[in-house]
Amino acid sequence: MIAAELREQFDLPRRYSAAQLRDLRDKQWVRRTLGEVAVDSFPRIIKPRGGTGSTGVTLVHNEDELASALNAVDDVSSYVIEPYYRGPHYSAELWSNGTTTVFFGVTNRILTPPPLFLEKVKTFPHEHGTPWEASVEQWGRGILARLDYRVGFAHLEFIETAAGFELVELNARMPGALITPAIEACTNYDPYALVIDDALNRQPELPETREVIGGHSHVSLYPSTTGCLASIEGLPDLKDYPGSPGWVPSKSLGDEVPDISSYRARIGNVYATATSPALAQDRAIAASQAISVDIQ
Repeated sequence: MIAAELREQFDLPRRYSAAQLRDLRDKQWVRRTLGEVAVDSFPRIIKPRGGTGSTGVTLVHNEDELASALNAVDDVSSYVIEPYYRGPHYSAELWSNGTTTVFFGVTNRILTPPPLFLEKVKTFPHEHGTPWEASVEQWGRGILARLDYRVGFAHLEFIETAAGFELVELNARMPGALITPAIEACTNYDPYALVIDDALNRQPELPETREVIGGHSHVSLYPSTTGCLASIEGLPDLKDYPGSPGWVPSKSLGDEVPDISSYRARIGNVYATATSPALAQDRAIAASQAISVDIQ
């Protein structure tokens, strides 16, 4: 609302329309625009066209499971059916206003085993400065160019298959969890200043080249059952681990855990830093093992 008022007051032009934003949130529209290939084999993934955080994602292995999954939803047209890609899961973090495109880096994502696909560990900037990262940047820039992308932040989740990179989904927003603060901490970019520039529709002042000054990793903690969050133990012990680990809660004591199949089950994140992403990941995983939760 504030951004809209500022545009009206200062007669600022719009780079995009509400319809364009709506299209970019529609996973099916994105796939069709990029030249979607028909899904003709199993396994397949069914998920909401506008969903996020693994909510409503179903893995099906045959026609019977597909029919059962579709019969269980209220509106079949609000879901999309995608291939089940095999390979490691990543996200490319970019920003583009249509004239300038910035590549921040790649987030490595370690998921829980299927069929839940919960994001367990995220590390940034993965493999920075390597030919592999350069190939991701080229691929990601190509995706945005084909979509005529000019709405700011772009969070591209993808899987590296035996045949190359395959897009899982594109989110027209800042990266979630702690990835955005990791961009600020680990590079010479200020993603929060870019938010202000986006709101004012002005061309940002950007570094000529990216500089990586460290690595970040965080581990998401999930309970094994639903119920009420009764206690979180081990937080004082984080100070004894390397990497200046910290705790960012997603829930408070007394909150309900409504399910254990989506991001809504997350209790919080343990993060750590280091001179490299790999060391940061080692430290975050070790520190996360100090934390335990009690669900009643």
